[in-house]
Amino acid sequence: MSFYNTKYVCSYNDSDVFLESELEVLNEDEQYFVREALYRRDICNIFNIEDQCFEENLISNNISKLYKIINSENFLKCFITKISNNLFYNSDLELGFMVLFSFDYLYLVHDCISEFIETNKISENNKSLIKLKKILL
Repeated sequence: MSFYNTKYVCSYNDSDVFLESELEVLNEDEQYFVREALYRRDICNIFNIEDQCFEENLISNNISKLYKIINSENFLKCFITKISNNLFYNSDLELGFMVLFSFDYLYLVHDCISEFIETNKISENNKSLIKLKKILL
């Protein structure tokens, strides 16, 4: 699957994004701004968007293509259904799937999807899956 980079490691949500000295001088808004820029870089790298330009339409199209490939994964369906019902009060599962690529969940769902693409399953021991369960279920 050439449009999805399973080997990429997200960094926007890592605890070591900032040095301690940076945390002392950057306020929360400034830290969020940096993390948001890193998130955009991460999602572009995940979807192999070479020019690193955050193109929402291209990203949305890639998420839709990915949804068609993995929508049979029952464990992900559980999360997708929960998000769709809680946030949008409907059962549009593709829309719920898109939410999993938002700032709040990308770092977790990427690991799960990468494992699924590489092994055709998501193991119960997947640390990101365990964290997603705690957040969403």
